[in-house]
Amino acid sequence: MGNTLRERAADAVATVAQRLTAPEAHPAWDASAFRAASLSDGAPGIALLHAELAHTDPAHRPTAHRWLRRGAALAAQAMAPGPQGLYGPLAALSFALHRAAEDPGAQSTARAHLRDQVAQLSGARAQHEERRLGEHLGCTTFTAYDVISGQAGLGAHLLELGGPAEAAVTRLVSALTSLAQPVRADGLSLPGWWVALDADSYRPVAPARGHANLGMAHGVPGPLALLALAWRQGVRVPGQRPAITGFAEWLIAQRRTDTAGPWWPGQLTSGPAQPRPGRPSWCYGTPGIARALHLAGLALDVPHWREAGIAALRSALARAAAGEAEPSAGPGLCHGLAGLLQTTWRVARDSGDAELAEHLPLLAARLLDLVDEDEPFGFATAPGERPPEEHPGGFLTGAAGAALALHTFATDTAPATRWDRALLLA
Repeated sequence: MGNTLRERAADAVATVAQRLTAPEAHPAWDASAFRAASLSDGAPGIALLHAELAHTDPAHRPTAHRWLRRGAALAAQAMAPGPQGLYGPLAALSFALHRAAEDPGAQSTARAHLRDQVAQLSGARAQHEERRLGEHLGCTTFTAYDVISGQAGLGAHLLELGGPAEAAVTRLVSALTSLAQPVRADGLSLPGWWVALDADSYRPVAPARGHANLGMAHGVPGPLALLALAWRQGVRVPGQRPAITGFAEWLIAQRRTDTAGPWWPGQLTSGPAQPRPGRPSWCYGTPGIARALHLAGLALDVPHWREAGIAALRSALARAAAGEAEPSAGPGLCHGLAGLLQTTWRVARDSGDAELAEHLPLLAARLLDLVDEDEPFGFATAPGERPPEEHPGGFLTGAAGAALALHTFATDTAPATRWDRALLLA
C-alpha cells in the first residue's frame, strides 16, 4: 500500500502545482492587496510550493519567482496597516524569497533589504514590549508574541538569516523570554501572555475577562517552540532556560485526560472549562502543543516533555481514527489534515516513534480522499462557508499547503526549503 499511496500523493502534488502555475490566471479574488500578498492566502505562500518542488525539478523555480514578483507588486499596494508578522506581506515575501533562491548569492540585494526591514519591525515590537513591562502597562497582545502576527513568527525567519539579523534575534528572544513574568491587571496575577481579548470573538475586554491562549498559532506554544529552536541553534539569553521550563511545565499543568489519553483546551479563561477535546489541528489543537513540548524536550534534553508531547499526539490521532474527535476542517495546514500530517511526520521522524509513524499512511489516505479534480485547485473545499478573503489555493488553509504536506509524505524526506518553519514545526 505504501508505494502506491506515495505515488498517489506525488500525483496530487503535481496536479496542484500545475493548477497554480500562472499568477496571471488567478486575478485578485475577494481579498485586499494585504491578504493577497500574505503568506496565509497570497502569492508568497504559493511560491513556497514551487520553491520546494524546484529542489528536485528546476522547472518549478521560474514559477516560484513569478509568484514572488506577483507578491512584491501586491505588497507595494498593501499600504494599509495590518498584522505585519511572518504572515504579513513584508516578512512573507522575505521568507519565500529566501527559500526560492537558487544559491546563497541569488537576489542578495533584495533579500538583504527585506531582512533589514523585518529586523526593524521585530525591533519595534521588542521596544514596545520593553516599555510595556517597564512601565507596567498591562497585558500583552498577539502581535507581541504569536506565530501569525507576532514575534514568534518573525523569529522563526530571523533565526535562519544570521549575520546582520543576530542583534534583532537576541532582542526578540529576550522579549519572548520576558513573557515568563506574570502580569498584574485588574488586581490579578495573570500569565505573561494573557491577552485582554474575548476568547471567542477576540474583541477587547477587561483583563479579567480575557484569556491565556494555548494554541500554537496564537498561544504560548509558539514562543515555547521559538525559544527551543533558538536554544538548539545556540541563541541564548539570560532567563531563556527558566522561561522554556516555565512555559513547558505550565502547559503540562493545563493538560486534561479522557479515555483516549491527554489533551489540551484551546484557551484558559475565567469562564467554564472546555468540556472535551477539539479537532486535532496545528493551530489550536493538541498536535501543535505536542510539537512545541517535544521541541522543548529536545532543546533542554528533558525526557518527560518529549514523552508528554508524543503521548498527547498519539492520543489525538487515536481519537481521530476512532471518530471520537471533531473532524479536521478540510485539507489545509492550519486546522485541516495537512497540518496534522506534517506535524505527525516531524514528531515521528525526530522521535523514531513507531506508533506515530504507523498513522502517516492513514493520514495521507484521508487527505487524498479530499482530492477533487473538478475543483479549481484539486482539493475539495473545507466544510462550511470559506471566508471570502481565503484563497482556496493558498498556503495556510488551501491547496498549496496540502500539497506541501503530501510532498513530505511522498518523498519521506524533510522539506529541502524547511517551509514548515512557518508553522514552527522545525
